[in-house]
Amino acid sequence: MMPTPGNTPADAGMDPITNPQVPIETTVPQVVPPVARGRRLRVPQFFSLLIHNPKSLFGLCMLGAIVVLVLLAPILAPIDPNYMNFAATGLPPGPHHLFGTTQQGTDVFSQVVWGGRTSLLIGASAAALATLIAASVGMIAAYLGGITDEVLNLVSNIFIVLPALPVLIVIFAYLPFRGGIVMVFLIALFSWSGEARVLRSFALTLRSRDFVLAARTSGESMWRIVFGEIMPNMTSRIASGFLGAFVGAILFEAGLEFLGFGGGNGVSWGVTLFWAQNNAALETGQWWHFLFPGLALALTATSLIFINYGIDEISNPRLQRVKMPKQRKNKSSADSSQVTTTAAVTGGRA
Repeated sequence: MMPTPGNTPADAGMDPITNPQVPIETTVPQVVPPVARGRRLRVPQFFSLLIHNPKSLFGLCMLGAIVVLVLLAPILAPIDPNYMNFAATGLPPGPHHLFGTTQQGTDVFSQVVWGGRTSLLIGASAAALATLIAASVGMIAAYLGGITDEVLNLVSNIFIVLPALPVLIVIFAYLPFRGGIVMVFLIALFSWSGEARVLRSFALTLRSRDFVLAARTSGESMWRIVFGEIMPNMTSRIASGFLGAFVGAILFEAGLEFLGFGGGNGVSWGVTLFWAQNNAALETGQWWHFLFPGLALALTATSLIFINYGIDEISNPRLQRVKMPKQRKNKSSADSSQVTTTAAVTGGRA
């Protein structure tokens, strides 16, 4: 009789039941990879809250429209804003000149569209610089405390009580040179103090939190703690301060150039208003010369204020009305997890 497989001594020695030294073969559950689909770009949560807030959405749409018009200035306003057409002086708004012309024959529409570039650039740059100074001074003063806090607080109080616009007028009257860069630095110099006090109070509430104490204990540097631990928890307040400084910087820039401290040779909303006042546009009935640049200033400031209102409602729990939309679960990942769980339970068997 021939020995059957499994009854020979060699086979008996390889049996894991009779011989414990032989390893038991295990079946590894097969993980089914999820179905590959196109990855969707996730919108940041803070921006998603902004676009779901009616006020901030209205402000974003208005500001976006203004920025698009300014960026498309070479296409929308091909006429040189400084070109003087003496054959078309003092014309009211019409099909050839949408916003009319000045007494020198310059196109007001070109001046408004091209001037928006200068006004928005100076305003945004001055606001960014002022916000950076305010955040640095406020957070460092709150974190260090002691004599550093007292000195920085004293400097902030001095700049708070100074009347910004009259001091800027006096400074510009004695400056031997003028320009956009000088205006950015001077506007930022007199726009940071109020926000620094606010950010200091916010940072004082975060200084004794557990994550800050843990960073101190682990030996992190002051700059790492201030800008890596405290600052991310104040993003909404810093963004709100930047928008407020943006509004103030645009109005400061327009006011200084309206008074003639911008040189009068450039193109901006304030320079257009300066020439409207210089040409007595209001007395001569040329209302379009000062209406449209003034309207551009008002719409820009209004859009920034509405965005600021939206940020305030999002960051303040008492005012928050908009809930974060629920994120949809990925069906493919859910199916793959279900298949993996089934395979693990059944041991990989069908």
